[in-house]
Amino acid sequence: MAGEEIRKIHCCMIAADRLRIYMASSERGALSIGLLLDKGPDSLAYFKRLFPKDILIEDKRMNAALIEAAGDALSGRPVSDALKLDIRHTPFQIKVWEGIRKIPFGETMTYGEVAAMTGCPGGARAIGQAMARNPLPLIFPCHRVVAVGGLGGFGAGPELKEYLLKREKSRLLKNI
Repeated sequence: MAGEEIRKIHCCMIAADRLRIYMASSERGALSIGLLLDKGPDSLAYFKRLFPKDILIEDKRMNAALIEAAGDALSGRPVSDALKLDIRHTPFQIKVWEGIRKIPFGETMTYGEVAAMTGCPGGARAIGQAMARNPLPLIFPCHRVVAVGGLGGFGAGPELKEYLLKREKSRLLKNI
């Protein structure tokens, strides 16, 4: 398409326990985090499906801030507000994503509770839609948002959502 910008996207993958964390950043900031359990492709192959027209470069250095932020998120430390982002979002989505950053490590809230917390009472379905479009799931911890009667949805699958929640709870117990 005419006028469409071709970007240089810097990609990398790191492993933490069973978790494979795929990260992509542009010169402007963090673009995407992808999560898989146990195995998966290299980072260039992973991001080729998300960014088919862009130039992909294997590069951990350009993802240093995102790697640090992911490490903080996985360890229960607050993610710095200074992390630069290069994500597309609506004002509602960013309001929801910033709202879920307030859910404490190892805890959960229901879609309805998040809706009320973000000033959208009765908007549980809209919260779910915002979660489905979250490009940075560790930075904006959508795995902490659950359905009233169970886990609820998660783009990377219910097994991964359950893994992340159990991992957080076990880390909390180690710190007691």
